[in-house]
Amino acid sequence: MKHFYKKIILGLAILALPSLSFAQYCNNFHDSYCEPSENDMYKPNGQSKSALFGKGQTSELSVIVYKGQDYRISLCMDENLGSGLEFKVYENKKVKVEKVTETKEMEDVLASCDACSGSGTSDGDVCYDCNGSGQVATGEQKEVTSKQTSIVYEKQKSLLYDNTQDNLATELEFSVETTQRLIFEISIPNEGGSGKSSVSKGKGKLVKSSDMGCVGILIEHMTTPKTGFYGTGF
Repeated sequence: MKHFYKKIILGLAILALPSLSFAQYCNNFHDSYCEPSENDMYKPNGQSKSALFGKGQTSELSVIVYKGQDYRISLCMDENLGSGLEFKVYENKKVKVEKVTETKEMEDVLASCDACSGSGTSDGDVCYDCNGSGQVATGEQKEVTSKQTSIVYEKQKSLLYDNTQDNLATELEFSVETTQRLIFEISIPNEGGSGKSSVSKGKGKLVKSSDMGCVGILIEHMTTPKTGFYGTGF
């Protein structure tokens, strides 16, 4: 029986090896296949990332961009994933949200004291001290819902850029005026793809599923150049 379990575990490990190899191969994919800027002022950013993707998959990368910096984003992917890489940039904003809290409780059902016109005695259906307009419990109960409104701050994703509105561009440059955290979202459509097993550039080839491949995000940065006239004057 022990040998049987060992065979199963070994079999599963062998099946996992191709996926592990693909993932390891993808680790530095952006260094080899994403086109760097021709501007020597741009320097590689340590938040650059590569990962193994499948067709139809969407994944997010959280990145911090700093005030006074220019950034350049370059995307690359294996050709067997197709050519329709979709890229969106979001920012997390704190937004005021009106939050309604509901509370439910049981209350007595009351009836009007029509039997009493100012004063009287409490005997069965007869009210007392109701001054002609009081109420008396009927012995039944009902569920009552009360609502309380409060203002809270929640983080919401706000779309800044969508390359589906920019001819599926794979390069983006922008300047940052306020340090903030951005979310890069990459999606690989289900359709398309050449079905080839080789990578899109380079000499090496890697046998892999036509539905899987590497995607890279190369991030570069530089200090935002000063423009216009500046200085201390005369």
